[in-house]
Amino acid sequence: MKEERAERILSVLYISCAILSVTSLICLVTVWQYWALILDVCISIDCGCILYGVNTFSTFMGGDVKLCHFGIYGLIPAILIGLCLGGYHGYRSCINRSLDTPVRIYDDVSRNLNGNEPPITTTTVAIRPKRRTPCKQWMPAVFITILLCCLSLAHAVVTTDGYYKTCEQYRKRLIQVLGSTGHEAEVVHNRLSCGAIFDFMDYLQTDVTNWNRVKEIDTGLALLLAIISTWFNFFAWTFAFFLNVIMARKRFCCC
Repeated sequence: MKEERAERILSVLYISCAILSVTSLICLVTVWQYWALILDVCISIDCGCILYGVNTFSTFMGGDVKLCHFGIYGLIPAILIGLCLGGYHGYRSCINRSLDTPVRIYDDVSRNLNGNEPPITTTTVAIRPKRRTPCKQWMPAVFITILLCCLSLAHAVVTTDGYYKTCEQYRKRLIQVLGSTGHEAEVVHNRLSCGAIFDFMDYLQTDVTNWNRVKEIDTGLALLLAIISTWFNFFAWTFAFFLNVIMARKRFCCC
């Protein structure tokens, strides 16, 4: 693969990582702040996180707030590094440098009409854009992308697992709230999707803090969008890692 094409692809990947991280961050912050005061019913710890919610005998409480902190602040490195690397490779691949110094090219053109005429020398002035030096920082990019791959994978796993754990716990809570028995309880437990469970949560979860909610949000949709964005973010960083490895090997082999 040519270096110019690789840098063009990397610029798109890095900017995509930043956009996906921002999307996931906005969704998580919105849902977390919406439910923070409602789910924080613990006494000794802050349990206002929407992820890893727990159903108790009398109420439904959220997970440890540190999980939401990781879900939010864990995306900041991907945003900052993605913007920096995307801007760097985008500038190198899309913006031309200034023109090089004009170069004169001499051509001898012989005209032998009468057999004794001297050759006529023509001069052509060529002006070309300056060529960029090859990128020499492939190995640092390899280490940066592998670290962000691990971070984005951990973020995706925590967000996804926390989503399903809260879903399963609120299934139990929903059966208690509705007083479901028999086949009705089986339908709630086995047939309702997590999106439907979170829809019930949006409208049925009591406000124990007397905080007036102006409008219910779509918690399931927001969390699902955050999960999809963070997984695509992981795949994009993985692709960028392999592309950097290929270009680093190519450079060292050429050297």
